[in-house]
Amino acid sequence: MAGTVNTYRRVIALTGPLLPLLSFLARLPVAMSQFGSVLLVAETTGSLATAGIVGGTLSAGQVVFGAVLGRVADRYGQRPVVLAAAAVNAVATGALVAGALGGLATVPLAAVGAVTGASVPLIGPLARTRSVALAHRAGAGEGVVGAVHSLEGTLDEVSFVFGPALVGLAALVAHPAIALGGAAALVAVFGTAFALHPTAAVTAGAGPKAGRDVAAGAGAGAGAAAAAAAG
Repeated sequence: MAGTVNTYRRVIALTGPLLPLLSFLARLPVAMSQFGSVLLVAETTGSLATAGIVGGTLSAGQVVFGAVLGRVADRYGQRPVVLAAAAVNAVATGALVAGALGGLATVPLAAVGAVTGASVPLIGPLARTRSVALAHRAGAGEGVVGAVHSLEGTLDEVSFVFGPALVGLAALVAHPAIALGGAAALVAVFGTAFALHPTAAVTAGAGPKAGRDVAAGAGAGAGAAAAAAAG
């Protein structure tokens, strides 16, 4: 037990206490937008079919463009990619809320959903790649690298539980639009903070392997998000 605690202390020493917190808060919008879009469109249109179409295009956008964002992050570094993606995603999420509340037709609403999904910042995979790079740069052993993966996996799982719970609570006490508006604010604030954190420099020009790791993590994250929304 003491050995495990010491290992996780080494992980936090590598990343700093702020990075895991920022990455967790920036991950929440992924799960919130999946579930929240379905609830919002169902509430505003009264059609589960339309809600499913919009939610499906959002998921498809994330799956298709997740690998692209991973490749771009590999080439240009995490900071510019996350800054751009967070800005576009915050605007797209806000547009999705406005479109749903304004009675936008199914096809344009689905198009906005696709843009929302395509612009999701890959915070989970990027945080994992960044933390592993920090561990390797510090010459940490495989035990520490394994602890990094374990911590990042835990943050992913907690976000996919806590995010939909927040959406459900907001829908219960107010309106699903509140949840999606909150998701837009979270990605704008904490996605930007994650991008600007000094540790982003460690992955600049990390090479093709980092890009493959991010792309693979993006696919896994998108699958988990879709499963959470379906559940």
